Amino acid sequence: MDRRNLLIVFARFPVPGKTKTRLIPKLGEHGAARLHRDMTRYTIGSANELPPEIRIELWCDGGSEHEIRESFGSDAPVRFQADGDLGKRMFVSFSDSFGRGFGSVVLVGTDCPSLTPDIMKRAFELLETTDCVIGPAHDGGYYLIGLNRSCREIFEGISWGRSDVLDQTLAKAHASGLSISLLDVLHDIDRPEDIPLWETAFMEKNTSISVIIPVLNEGTAIVDAVHRLRQVPGIEVIVADGGSSDGTPEAAASCGATVVHAPQGRAVQMNAGAVNAHSEILLFLHADTHLPDGFDAQIRSVLADPGVIAGSFSLGFDDESLPMKITAWGANVRSRFLQLPYGDQAFFLKSPDFSASGGFPDIPIMEDVLFMRTLRSKGRIVTLPRKVVTSARRHKRLGVFRTWLINQYVISGFLLGADPTALSRLYRTHGGISEWLSLLGDAVRKKLRVRADKQFFS
Repeated sequence: MDRRNLLIVFARFPVPGKTKTRLIPKLGEHGAARLHRDMTRYTIGSANELPPEIRIELWCDGGSEHEIRESFGSDAPVRFQADGDLGKRMFVSFSDSFGRGFGSVVLVGTDCPSLTPDIMKRAFELLETTDCVIGPAHDGGYYLIGLNRSCREIFEGISWGRSDVLDQTLAKAHASGLSISLLDVLHDIDRPEDIPLWETAFMEKNTSISVIIPVLNEGTAIVDAVHRLRQVPGIEVIVADGGSSDGTPEAAASCGATVVHAPQGRAVQMNAGAVNAHSEILLFLHADTHLPDGFDAQIRSVLADPGVIAGSFSLGFDDESLPMKITAWGANVRSRFLQLPYGDQAFFLKSPDFSASGGFPDIPIMEDVLFMRTLRSKGRIVTLPRKVVTSARRHKRLGVFRTWLINQYVISGFLLGADPTALSRLYRTHGGISEWLSLLGDAVRKKLRVRADKQFFS
């Protein structure tokens, strides 16, 4: 096969409100853009399975090169589409590629998850004996077009977006004297009723998951946690250590986990773990929390829905007493109705959504709440009915009521704008009522002063 073969992945930078607009009524602006991003990543992943003699380029409409690489996760060369309608943009990409010495050029869209590496490879094989190869789409358009020489005519005067685009193109190709080969008819994803096709493709892909565990002196729990996770196929385990002195990093590494080191602080540690993750899906887990059986399939099923940006499991404890059941029930009500899970519920999301949201805010406490509030504005957060089982050790040590009361103090202080460092200190030292009331009082007075200043200067 000629080493001068080029596959062009033709994509649009996923700007909410301007991408996959026909799907916005179903998915919302962010969900529609997220679907296009994910399908583009899926297409690039399929293209990367082609033989090395086929070069791959990503031609994009919009975005900077950095933004494109960040969004699509590709190290393929990036080029920018020309101005004009779809026909002109495609013609320019073909003309430019032939001008650079490529002998066969195949261009694919990103809306067809049924487009496999074998189909792409077949297109290049057909171009050895035919001038033009087209992959017809079920809606009357096409998902692939390949040429072995430039031909402006087949891209001019086409009524793009209509159901007879393929027929128009074939007529112009015949009129131009091109020999033509057709591939299998496949489905594009352009309408709300097409979305299940993507969900099925995502599930069948069996996307890998990176489980990120922030730890500090968890030597007792970490061995069991890593061992259980390593039994599940397609799981990468990353332990983000914040300076343990009890051998936690060594114990984790001996069990097969990847260990990364970061300054102490759950947010900083989880961000460090995410930077070192290699999977499409990130799952943040506490060392003393046990995931339910089949957690990986449940996560993939939830994230297959492009309207969902993140999810978590319901909360359960290893103590089945009535007070602990009530505590778990309250947490699950909050999580479902406010779409606001906490870190001990093992939340998960796709890696590009984590990056696009800026990761966890660098604060010493309530980083999970603030991060979930950011995500909630971009898509649904789902709480699965299956439960994680987390340790009730803190509740047992302090007492269920006192632990609950401290948690309410923390939440109230956070909402009132109290200093996160002070909140974290009192949380760790189990501060007394007078200390908490003093902190909350200071936060209220500060908020009232700010409000008064605004009224005075307005």
